[in-house]
Amino acid sequence: MSTNYATDSWLTPSARPRSSPIHGTGLVAVEQIRQGEVVMRIGGQVITDETLARLVPPYSSLTVEEGRHLLLDPAHPVRYGNHSCDPSLWHDDATTVVARHDLGPGQELTIDYATHTGVESWSMACHCGSPLCRRTVTGGDWRLPPLQAVYGVHWSPPLLRRIENQE
Repeated sequence: MSTNYATDSWLTPSARPRSSPIHGTGLVAVEQIRQGEVVMRIGGQVITDETLARLVPPYSSLTVEEGRHLLLDPAHPVRYGNHSCDPSLWHDDATTVVARHDLGPGQELTIDYATHTGVESWSMACHCGSPLCRRTVTGGDWRLPPLQAVYGVHWSPPLLRRIENQE
């Protein structure tokens, strides 16, 4: 079941790349963003698990179907979306990311990478600074009941299907 995905990403004019206390460059609100407002639409090249496994970091990708991922354009500013274990953004669908709550100017726009990373072997050390920090984020974090409760339906569709089939 392959769907057509946009090749180009889109970022709201209400956000810009800026220096981040989490990691290097992040996305920061430059004006008010309301809860539920679309912040980005992610596009890229569709690649397989095998192609993804051959890539050398750093790169940005998200799982859009079982065995299929979008590889983001490294020149597009959406790639600066940093991870947080208590994110300000979450998925509305596979490629649409919305504000989890109202955000004011100067707030960093973050997402929990576990909500769209479907590669079980993937992991990264986390230094997000949140009191909820898991210290390590993995491709298997979709199994964590506390995350399932907090994020509800705000997962990439293949991960949401995994959660639903787990029960």
